[in-house]
Amino acid sequence: MATSRIRRSAAAVLTMTAVATTVLVGQAVADEDRPATATAPATATDTRTAEATASAPAHAPVDTAGASARSERVPRIAAAWHSAWTGEDPNALAGLFTKDGTLVDLSVPYTSHGREEITEFKAITERLIPDADLEITDAFRSGDRVVIRTDYSGTLPGASKSFKVQMATVLELRHGKIAVNTDYYDRATMLRQSGLPADWKPPTRP
Repeated sequence: MATSRIRRSAAAVLTMTAVATTVLVGQAVADEDRPATATAPATATDTRTAEATASAPAHAPVDTAGASARSERVPRIAAAWHSAWTGEDPNALAGLFTKDGTLVDLSVPYTSHGREEITEFKAITERLIPDADLEITDAFRSGDRVVIRTDYSGTLPGASKSFKVQMATVLELRHGKIAVNTDYYDRATMLRQSGLPADWKPPTRP
């Protein structure tokens, strides 16, 4: 009897093993019959795109404007300063300054104190260089200081040619207004481009 029971148990184990093997093999065959999803090898472009996506904030806009987007990053006070210098309103520039604001042109040299003198300096510049123009090439703000880089151009009285020099302007702000405006540009280059002598001086009453 004991031997018979052992044989039946062994037979049962073999039967269960065969069934399990059949199920596993069938599952493997079924998996092989399913259409495979092709996965293309990652290219260098894919890798760079993935890295850029992973590193960029989820809310960051895609920059599609290129270089033209720089103009949108010009600080508001710098844009207002540029509009005032290139516009026709004689009081627009002075209106950006504090009441005791100072405008310093280190290359002339000339310093204006207060809004009234700043308005007069703007008027003198327009009379002296009627075709004066400023084109912002770069601008940024750090706290209460703004740096503006421009191409400054125009024609001086008595000049045979016009000039175009790089200028840097530093604005020091107080409560959103300009407290100090300091302009830096190369006067010698301006005169040389204009065909004027190095000791040229602007007329007393342009």
